[in-house]
Amino acid sequence: MSLRFNKWLNVLYILPILIFLGVFIYYSLFDTLITSFYKWNGISVENKLFIGLDNYVELFTDPIFYQAMKNTFIYMVLTLFIQMVLGLFIALLLKTNVKLKSVYKTIFFLPVVLSHSVVAYVFRHIYDANDGNLNHMLHALGLDFMALAWLADPDIALYSIIAINIWAWTGFSFVMYYAALSLIDKELYEAAKIDGAGPLRTVIGITFPLLRSTHFSLIILGVIGSLKQFDYVYLTTGGGPGRASEMISTYIYKKAILEYNAGYSSALAMILLVIALLITVIQLRAYRNP
Repeated sequence: MSLRFNKWLNVLYILPILIFLGVFIYYSLFDTLITSFYKWNGISVENKLFIGLDNYVELFTDPIFYQAMKNTFIYMVLTLFIQMVLGLFIALLLKTNVKLKSVYKTIFFLPVVLSHSVVAYVFRHIYDANDGNLNHMLHALGLDFMALAWLADPDIALYSIIAINIWAWTGFSFVMYYAALSLIDKELYEAAKIDGAGPLRTVIGITFPLLRSTHFSLIILGVIGSLKQFDYVYLTTGGGPGRASEMISTYIYKKAILEYNAGYSSALAMILLVIALLITVIQLRAYRNP
């Protein structure tokens, strides 16, 4: 009787989170899947028309979808690679005998905790083609040829947003690497030093391989974050100019909220979910089978 009571008591402990997940995650996911088979404006139930797989057929013939996926992929690869390299580099630097380490840690991590809307607002002013601080600085340095319309030029708008993300999230990679470096046995470095290994050889042969789990954690988090990136894009360029910086998340928003196409936006959301799951499974398999 006591064991049975404890069993039900354990269920009661996890019941709140099960209800939360069921209502806000799984029900919403199921409803999105069902909606993707309909032509619907998302408002009037009377106008909800079942069309089967037509939304998915239209999706795979939609050039804007492919443009958004291409932009998302470029965004993902560049932000992931640069953030991880910079984060590891900063962590290695601060593992040396540097004064004021606490100050540097705070400075590097501070952008991570800032509101996305605040960061986007500030960078809109920094990037402004006429009154922006960046162009003013370039003019003052005599580099007029480098003063560009950072958010209005289709060729560089996406990369300008990528720079915002790198500035904002490199501190997170730094903290992850710094914590992982603290767990590496110092005797390994001492042995390598005795064997005549230099700093670069030590990083390549000892440090980098031992940070494998941190690499994969950052990759998984970075991929998921890139696929659902919305704030910086929408609050700076809105996906423009044209579709130059359109991301899959902003395209879903426009289809659902601005164009009242709930069925098509739901199909886009389901494809995004499938892509995220596939990438995550591949990464986990790669981690388990080095």
